[in-house]
Amino acid sequence: MITEDKLRAGVAQIDITPPIGCTMTGYIARLGPAVGVQDPLYAKALVINDGQQQAALITCDVLGLDRAFVATARAAIEATTGIPGSAIMLAASHTHAGPATLFLQDCGEVDPDWLANLRQHFVDVVLAAQANLRPAQFGLGRGTFTSGVHNRRVPGDIMDPEVGLLQVSDEDGSPIAILINYACHPTCLEGDNRLLSAEYPGRVAERIQRAIGAITLFFTGAIGDVGPVARGWPVLEAIGNGLADEVLRVLPTITAQTWDKLATASQDIAMPLQTLPSIEQITAQLSESRRLDEAVDADPDPIRARVRRAMIGWAETTLAGLHANTIKPTVTTEVQVIRLGDLILVTAPGELFNELGLALKYASGAPQTFICGFANDNIGYIPARRAYPHAGYEIAEAYKYYGYPAALAPEAGESYVAAAVRLMHTM
Repeated sequence: MITEDKLRAGVAQIDITPPIGCTMTGYIARLGPAVGVQDPLYAKALVINDGQQQAALITCDVLGLDRAFVATARAAIEATTGIPGSAIMLAASHTHAGPATLFLQDCGEVDPDWLANLRQHFVDVVLAAQANLRPAQFGLGRGTFTSGVHNRRVPGDIMDPEVGLLQVSDEDGSPIAILINYACHPTCLEGDNRLLSAEYPGRVAERIQRAIGAITLFFTGAIGDVGPVARGWPVLEAIGNGLADEVLRVLPTITAQTWDKLATASQDIAMPLQTLPSIEQITAQLSESRRLDEAVDADPDPIRARVRRAMIGWAETTLAGLHANTIKPTVTTEVQVIRLGDLILVTAPGELFNELGLALKYASGAPQTFICGFANDNIGYIPARRAYPHAGYEIAEAYKYYGYPAALAPEAGESYVAAAVRLMHTM
């Protein structure tokens, strides 16, 4: 029997699918708006109450959310539910088949009206979960899955195959929520896809909810250098169904327990950038980019033209910032840790490389740890130091789409891990 000092839990979900015709994001190679819906997008919330404090875990089927938007969403949720903003985690799945929700250079304009509606959806789903609070039991499980997934920078290199599971049940043992944590880029679908989709995480959640009857929250892990081996709808189905099969295999082995621990902590961290470019360097780059664009204006490939013009836009913005002296050598973001019984959930504010996620798991000291990527912010790629000599898109190019003057410095990932470990140990 569950006593009053044990944790209570409530869960809810809400459809957040935008209208057909919305601007999509995730690929500069996408040449038009959404033309249909393959599967719905959701926001889901798990609220935990220990009798004295509450926390809310929210997942949503979008590419990412920036820090400014998260701050307004937290404030709105706190004003309505009383849950402190510092105890609210907002994690995006990073689907590349969803609407534009944050700035990415020339990768889709954000609709401010839809974003305001999304913020209200977050308030509504947390309020609904809070209304469903009940005595709860919790159980942890682990599976493994690697089929069709690889280290996309160096095939055969480090990967985290763990499928982390938390099952939340009512006092009669009936599951009410399943939390899944897994690290693979939701990029089964490419830029030519114009159907809205929650990608393979949505397929996993749909399978589990249909089989178990419990609302399923998917937390995308440390995926910066890990993704599907191939692309296309059959790949999405194969990864989604294979991962769901592994979850369904492990769930019956989980033992339910009552938990009484709930703790939250967060802190800001300044992530250092590499050496900033000079005005002369950016001026030269901009001049060359414009020359190339004019020289190939008749290029029949619209994607190449979009890339060139995105780089012109990045250079113009960077040059203006350098002239105005508004560019900073660091990016300020947040690290958050939530302790829920024997489970620690730690946020990664972007595309964390796999080995950094593994370092966090090894150092956490908890029986189980979830790395919650794209949570509370999305600053882009957070590479491991040893990846820098190999450059590649994640280090040499992606930062421009995120609007930064330079990539994160090689020590940035280590500074994030150190801050997160210190925070976890306060739990």
